[in-house]
Amino acid sequence: MEQHPAEASPVCAEIDLWAQGKTAGHLRVPHSRNDSGWGTIAIPIVVIANGEGPTLLLTAGNHGDEYEGQVALLRLARELDPAALSGRVILLPAMHDPAALAGTRKSPIDGRDFNRCFPGNPHGSVAEVLAHYIDTHLLPLCDAQMDLHSGGTGMDILPSACGHILDDEAYMERSLAMADAFGAPITLLLKEVNAGPTLLSAAERRGVVALSSELGGAGRLNPHGLAVTERGVRNVLKHFGMLDGVPEGERSRRMVVPDLAHYVFAPHDGIWEAADRLGAEVRKGERAGFLHRIEEPLAPPTALAYGAGGLLWCTRGPGRARAGDPVAVVARDL
Repeated sequence: MEQHPAEASPVCAEIDLWAQGKTAGHLRVPHSRNDSGWGTIAIPIVVIANGEGPTLLLTAGNHGDEYEGQVALLRLARELDPAALSGRVILLPAMHDPAALAGTRKSPIDGRDFNRCFPGNPHGSVAEVLAHYIDTHLLPLCDAQMDLHSGGTGMDILPSACGHILDDEAYMERSLAMADAFGAPITLLLKEVNAGPTLLSAAERRGVVALSSELGGAGRLNPHGLAVTERGVRNVLKHFGMLDGVPEGERSRRMVVPDLAHYVFAPHDGIWEAADRLGAEVRKGERAGFLHRIEEPLAPPTALAYGAGGLLWCTRGPGRARAGDPVAVVARDL
């Protein structure tokens, strides 16, 4: 990949990103506090490299309450033998480390959702400074990138590799080929509520073959989602010829969430009672569930209906929802 001079960043890498073998260290993000003018936030990074080959950036902990990717990359960092590799893998298992340590979606330092901070700002908050470094210093090194997400605390989602619906069909096919190799039960092209400031969009703007994912959620480490993730990251390495062998697993089902009609949004606060289990086949107009108002004991619950038919791909995790929250997302076959 053609390289360009990186924009200045205050972030310092403790390790040599071009070193051969296995190297672990930190990215140090400046964080001036009342009691520490020279304080830093240490972001764990592992680089595993051997000879010539592609560079793949694997990230997890973009949101701190999404655990499948974090555990999968920790295991990969420990177990991947550099001698078996052709190329370079850059691992950020807790990319937004403050949130990962707190087990929260958003940063406990600056309140930012890290996946809404790209392309970042070298003079901004901690999250913005780190996003800028990843966008300007790491992505330009990469041939491919995958960001490992789950539904976190708020949602429970069928394990899926996720991409965007793109105008560049050739580029999208390369991303879909990577998704097929990952081998999640579902490959989903998603119309997101706010995709522009995400890491996936940042990689797409730079022409890096990229995927996101949703691998479980509901505030727990999903064993099935973890197994899909661990197999999937090795499948991606095989897909790019960085590990010997061919990707394993069943053929992924290609699906799409093309518009917001496939979302069911809560019209007011309440306790969500779903009508269907995750993974059920549902029909447009059927009842999706009830929203109960505990503050009005005699008021009937609000019945909500599906705006589109297909597979119930995502459901609300916690019982209580706020007005505007999606309580269900339906996917249909591509």
